[in-house]
Amino acid sequence: MIRPAGDGAEYVVTCMAELPGLVAFVQRSCASVGASEETTSDVRLATEEVFTNILQHGYTEQTGPVTVQIEATPMQITVILTDDAPVFDPSDVDAPDLASDGEHRALGGLGWHLVHRVMDQVTHERGAQNGNVFTLVKRLSAGPPGSGDR
Repeated sequence: MIRPAGDGAEYVVTCMAELPGLVAFVQRSCASVGASEETTSDVRLATEEVFTNILQHGYTEQTGPVTVQIEATPMQITVILTDDAPVFDPSDVDAPDLASDGEHRALGGLGWHLVHRVMDQVTHERGAQNGNVFTLVKRLSAGPPGSGDR
């Protein structure tokens, strides 16, 4: 379900079956500011990964609400995913062993690495009552000198 939310919009999803609708929401938001195909792919990948982790690990394969807010401007796309799952700080996740070949590396564990690699800023906060707030930022163009934008 898409609802207006301030300058952006939000989409509430509760299960993996709703992933195609979430992907379409992300793609429309990116297209609304003329984001490149590569940028759209990066934002989609990061959003899908965080959403999937919330359902699989936060709600432990059950359903639960995930509110996805997107604010897309000519300068950046910000995606905020909010859940009611137990608090999980992704900074506690060990870095994946990228030096090992795939045959000897443990399965999984690459998701947060990929999210950080494709997005310019990734933050986690504890929700107001419970749960988590994950904020993903992808810059679209260079900002003023000294702004930190690339």
